[in-house]
Amino acid sequence: MNDLGIDRPRFTFEHLKDEVRQLQRNRGGLRDDAAFVLWFLHTLTDQGEPAREALTGRTAEKGIDALLIDDRARQVHVVQGKFHTKYCVNDEKRNDVIGLVDVGLLLWAETKDLAAFLNKLEPLARTKFEAAARLVKRSHYEVKLHYVTTGRCSRAITNEALDRCNQAPGRLEVEIVDGPRVMSVFKDYMEGVAPAVPSLTLPIANDGSGVRSEGVVHRFDPDTEVESWVFSLPTVDAGEMYRTASVRLFARNIRGYQGESNAINSSMARTIKIEPQNFWYFNNGITIVCDLAKREVQGGRDVIRIDRPQVINGQQTTRTLSAHSSKRASVLTRVIRIPRSADDEDRYDDLVSQIVRATNWQTPIKPSDLISNDYVQVYIERELRKRGYQYIRKRMAKGEARAQFGGDAYWQIKKDEMAQAVAGCELDPAIVRSGKEGLFDSRYYRTIFGTRDIPFYLSRYWLMVRVKRAARGRPSRAYAMWLVLRHSWTLLESTIGQGEDSSRWIHACEYNGYDAQTAQLDRGIDSVFKAVLAFYRHNRGTGEEAKDPSTFFQRVNLPDQFARYWRRRAGAHRSAVTKNFRTFARLLKQVDLAE
Repeated sequence: MNDLGIDRPRFTFEHLKDEVRQLQRNRGGLRDDAAFVLWFLHTLTDQGEPAREALTGRTAEKGIDALLIDDRARQVHVVQGKFHTKYCVNDEKRNDVIGLVDVGLLLWAETKDLAAFLNKLEPLARTKFEAAARLVKRSHYEVKLHYVTTGRCSRAITNEALDRCNQAPGRLEVEIVDGPRVMSVFKDYMEGVAPAVPSLTLPIANDGSGVRSEGVVHRFDPDTEVESWVFSLPTVDAGEMYRTASVRLFARNIRGYQGESNAINSSMARTIKIEPQNFWYFNNGITIVCDLAKREVQGGRDVIRIDRPQVINGQQTTRTLSAHSSKRASVLTRVIRIPRSADDEDRYDDLVSQIVRATNWQTPIKPSDLISNDYVQVYIERELRKRGYQYIRKRMAKGEARAQFGGDAYWQIKKDEMAQAVAGCELDPAIVRSGKEGLFDSRYYRTIFGTRDIPFYLSRYWLMVRVKRAARGRPSRAYAMWLVLRHSWTLLESTIGQGEDSSRWIHACEYNGYDAQTAQLDRGIDSVFKAVLAFYRHNRGTGEEAKDPSTFFQRVNLPDQFARYWRRRAGAHRSAVTKNFRTFARLLKQVDLAE
């Protein structure tokens, strides 16, 4: 249960199998292992086509199921996957795991040895491996190997694979993602922490201003096994984190970037420009949680290497420093490694949630912020994006929202708008009028966001759009709007709320070539407004007891009261609504879903 009293979902191996099966249905012909690897690639990149193109075909016997090049992070990812249909039963073979490391080492191989290996590959895999080898040798890209399995891998084999990586002349790492680790990655994926940031290297160094920094404060709690490091990070390197990892670095953050024009962000930029030596004193710092962390020496520099990092406090600082930094400034940084267990993810979630709340106190945290990473919100965002929508589930600047989508969104929907649409159709209008934030507490949240059926949300959202349009510029209608939406949905649910007619309705709203259908609907909605306002005038009272529209439409149980009025007194308006809605339903059948 989270901070709002909303039960957390339990993601099981069956859920993962469903995800793999869905990928197979969407990409006909994929083998189990290939579909599993494609899912894992989606945890590394949010670009669908590059993930699909990373698959190398039937070359698994050479240790390569996928090869992905991340130019932003300057990394080459080689993936081998084993999808066993039973969880943590099969033991991985040493030759398979070590073979993947040997494939990674070949990226630095001499021309003759590399050519001998390439001749054994299929054309697609050969082309990808040649390109990767050039980037590794000429541009010094890092190599990340991922052995991903739903089975088990012994500690001895894992340690041997890690030791073998030391033979590489460049940066080579192997990640053994076995059954329990796969389930942790899957949980992160379902909660929006995807694509993950595979790793970052943070230098521990003086900022160049002459100020001495005596290394790191290191803390280890033997009871919880939580390990922490506190140190000064040069602002240039703090900004580089964002330039390397982009917005995926902030997936666990409950809010988005507020933009350069934000007063706090503007002040930070000004401090960096005018008095960089004081930035360390003025700024609250950056807090990073991660799955693994190790302090080591690279190229003579003292660094901390962190895997799957997430900035949970300090997004505004990090983003600002990516655009404005100084060699004379540093920022206080905390890295917290939190151990994870697939059998007890609640412990991990609770601690991360508590750290988020404790370190984000400067800006008030709203209920809608706390559910921004809920798995349903993440699912809606992903699915709507496929349909040309941008679903904004975090508070952020409008420009930031457009930038994240690449400027190609046809429609933008904020999560509080979606909540209003569903609540307006399903709940008492008084609940909706009481404020957006109330829709995100435990009393209503799972009622509003209780399904992953995308047409469920869109059918209600587009009806709300039509009702709001009919109320625009008319104050009395603005107060009555939620009762009109609720009653209109009651009359239209059987038409636009299910089956192909629901799809036709959504399609008609998304395209502008269906004026006849929407015109008939608008006429019907207009008549509902007239009936609702007549209901108000009939029941508002007289003299000093008369209630103004704002007060009247805040009353509870108005839908039931209006339903009685509708049956007994709204004859003319009811006839007009019935006529227009019937014509709308008939014309809706003419919408061509093939367009």
